[in-house]
Amino acid sequence: MLPSICAAIVTPITSSFDVDIPKLAAHAKGVLDNGCDGVVLFGTTGEAASFGLAQRQATLNGLIKHGVPATKIIVGTGCCSFADTALLSRHALGHGCAAVLVHPPYFFRPAEDAGVYRFFAGLADTLGEAARDILFYHFPEMTGAPISHNVIADLFEAYPSVFAGIKDSTGVIEHTLSLVQQFPTLKVYSGDDDLLWPVLTAGGHGVITATANLTPHLLAEVKSGWHDNTQAAQDAQTVLAGLWNKTLLSYPVSEAVKEIIAHLTQDGSWRNLAPPLSRLSMKQRTQLLKDVSPYMPHLQVL
Repeated sequence: MLPSICAAIVTPITSSFDVDIPKLAAHAKGVLDNGCDGVVLFGTTGEAASFGLAQRQATLNGLIKHGVPATKIIVGTGCCSFADTALLSRHALGHGCAAVLVHPPYFFRPAEDAGVYRFFAGLADTLGEAARDILFYHFPEMTGAPISHNVIADLFEAYPSVFAGIKDSTGVIEHTLSLVQQFPTLKVYSGDDDLLWPVLTAGGHGVITATANLTPHLLAEVKSGWHDNTQAAQDAQTVLAGLWNKTLLSYPVSEAVKEIIAHLTQDGSWRNLAPPLSRLSMKQRTQLLKDVSPYMPHLQVL
């Protein structure tokens, strides 16, 4: 069973741009212990495109070695070539990871349906018998390459046991629900916290979000209580919607999440980012902490 409440975990790095694997493992265990049943390694929030193939493989090896169960890890393996994507995907699936999350190539734009289909078909063919549990990553704002319903349908027909789900990061509820309705066997994840409730109601699978780095317990509350419409679940969904829509989306997300973690832990190394990302300015940091404090009462604004 694929995990449903997943944190797109941020990647702690040293001043020399190496991944701090012990710190990453501790953070992953923390979100798993507090409500998530899965983590996504090297998603957009995890700055995936800023790390090399060897770094990405070594990080997964280290995460598992430090006790994070492979069955709870979804690995972002998307690259500009399906050869590199296949290399990372084979590595992750060979370790028994829950799934791989794959976006289309993001350099040559605009990407047409035929090209996106050939990319995913090439990935499946290259993986061969190892191909399983591939999740589409639909984030055209970042990749410039949408994954259309027609492409999904054609890939389902050609590779019926390979493609398991999709993360929809458009933030457009109508699009997410159309995926649930047209592909009832596809595990549909929202990339937006405020959409978890309606996605679950429609028959979707769950969420993969940056906010889960900070408030995994709230997402778990929504998942456990939405069906019975509990007050706790309603309250959790309200807080999540405010934290995401009224706060984090007003800032560069990876930078903001790392800043909040740095403040909570009093560990300034969490502010390290891989190029080309840069730390928030002091003015942004001060405003962010003020903005987020109504949704995270335990956050002490200094």
